[in-house]
Amino acid sequence: MAQRTTKPKRLTNQICEQVAALVLAYLNDELSPRRKRDFQQHLKICPDCVNFLKTYKKTIQATGTLYPDEMPSKVRDSIWQFISRKLRA
Repeated sequence: MAQRTTKPKRLTNQICEQVAALVLAYLNDELSPRRKRDFQQHLKICPDCVNFLKTYKKTIQATGTLYPDEMPSKVRDSIWQFISRKLRA
C-alpha cells in the first residue's frame, strides 16, 4: 500500500479534492499527459485516493456506466458528502 508523505493536512486535502474531481477524466483517458502523470504521482503517495479510485472503478463495474448524470441525485449527493467528510477528517 502507498504511504502518505508528511505534507500539511490542508494541502493534502486540497490535492485529494483535485484528484477526486479528475477521476472520471482519468478513467476515460482524457487527461493531458502532464496532468495524467501528476495524477499517477499523487496515487503513489496517497492511499486514500487509491482507495477512492478503486471504489469508483468498482462502482462503474457494478452500475455498468461512467455517466454520473444517470445516477440518482440522492445517491450522488450521499457519495459526495461521504467523500467530503473523509477529506476533512
